[in-house]
Amino acid sequence: MKPALFCFKIISLTLLFMGLMLYGFTGNSQEEIASGSAGVYSEVRVGITLQDSHVDLSFENNYRLIDRNRESILDISPGRYSFYKENEGIKIVDRQGEAQGIFKGPLLLQPVSSPASKYSFRLHNAPKGSEYRGNLEIIGDNRNITVVNILDIEYYLKGVVPCEMPTSWGNYGGMEALKAQAVAARTYALYNQLKRDKGHIHVCDTEYTQVYRGKAAETPNTDKAIEETKGELLYYNGSLVQPYYYATSGGYTERSENVWNSSLPYLNSVHDPYDDPDNPLGISNMIIHPHARWKTELPASSITGLLKQHIHPSFGSVKQVKVASTFESGRVEELLIEGDGGNIALFKDEARTALGLRSQLFTVKEELKEQVWVAYSVNGSPRKENLSGLDGKWVINGNGTKEMVTGSSLNALNGNGSVSHIPRKAFIFEGKGWGHGVGMSQNGAYNRAREGYSYQEILSFYYPGTSLTKSR
Repeated sequence: MKPALFCFKIISLTLLFMGLMLYGFTGNSQEEIASGSAGVYSEVRVGITLQDSHVDLSFENNYRLIDRNRESILDISPGRYSFYKENEGIKIVDRQGEAQGIFKGPLLLQPVSSPASKYSFRLHNAPKGSEYRGNLEIIGDNRNITVVNILDIEYYLKGVVPCEMPTSWGNYGGMEALKAQAVAARTYALYNQLKRDKGHIHVCDTEYTQVYRGKAAETPNTDKAIEETKGELLYYNGSLVQPYYYATSGGYTERSENVWNSSLPYLNSVHDPYDDPDNPLGISNMIIHPHARWKTELPASSITGLLKQHIHPSFGSVKQVKVASTFESGRVEELLIEGDGGNIALFKDEARTALGLRSQLFTVKEELKEQVWVAYSVNGSPRKENLSGLDGKWVINGNGTKEMVTGSSLNALNGNGSVSHIPRKAFIFEGKGWGHGVGMSQNGAYNRAREGYSYQEILSFYYPGTSLTKSR
């Protein structure tokens, strides 16, 4: 006979109370969120992205499942299991495909021994990571199933910092930059933790909050940076800050209100010579970010499609694109796009996100190009295509005469044998920087570290007026 997988027993009131505290059922006021007066919670709840609509989970150590709905503990043997949403519950299937029960949930997977951060489990269908420390909450919500990794905030950072900043920088004079990143990531996580305490998730594992890849991402350099700044947070006038950061500023940071709407006094616009691709200080070993300068060509048709997708579904064909105004840093304040059916104005960061540009710091100019178009017929329906790579190829024109296509004769061969040039309107966007430009430039922090700046000095430059406070 196959041994029973689950053993039910009623949990005590004390354990139930501890479970409620674990799930963050104590709300915080906006004043407490701003000041951090609600206290520093040791755990953070991270939403994990799944590739499929189920959970593919395995573990080798002794774990237990807590069914919060039935107030019971389910002993579960080491192995690999799948969790599916079924009707009003969560169905558990073992590796042999045999169902082991249906539970309403949420279910909490936690190691039998403590501390939880010492043990790990695997999520085989999580694209951002594979192995995770701490506990795992499995929630069945409507037709979906959601998983939340619950773990100590310092161990959470070990899976974040190496994903947000190259850990190799620590080997080339960049340890202070890694420390600055650790403080910024910790402060960001705590701010969101307090802000979203009543919800299932404080942060997710994608770039929309902070990239998190669990235990597999951990490295000695970033572990050291986290340990040497343990518990340190950024405050401004006693309030926890929102420490935004990004890859490279292109030489100028930006005010938060010039990118989004809110104005925060510690997020200013200043020249950053340590992240300026022109290297105005003449630093001999200056690291220029590969995307500090960029150039993108967008055909008018592509811009039309992007505007229809992101801004206005009935927008007509693009005729002209021009920068109407800029901020002092040079970032675009208003981008005016003229169409055959009306105009659209994109303000601040909207232009960058709608058109898929690397930064808000750019200029734009119009460019006309000639291309080869091949006309043909399919089942009597005329078609034409723009084909690349035809230089040096032979084509037959409308009169049946062969003709070689050369770089100097990019043209269309019409049915009557005449040659016509077909211009294509495109717009060249040329800019500096990668990201929104608000807060800390990671590349600038690296250059400052290499020039002898401490992580405290780096944070002070990018978040002026802030102070470091050790929470525990």
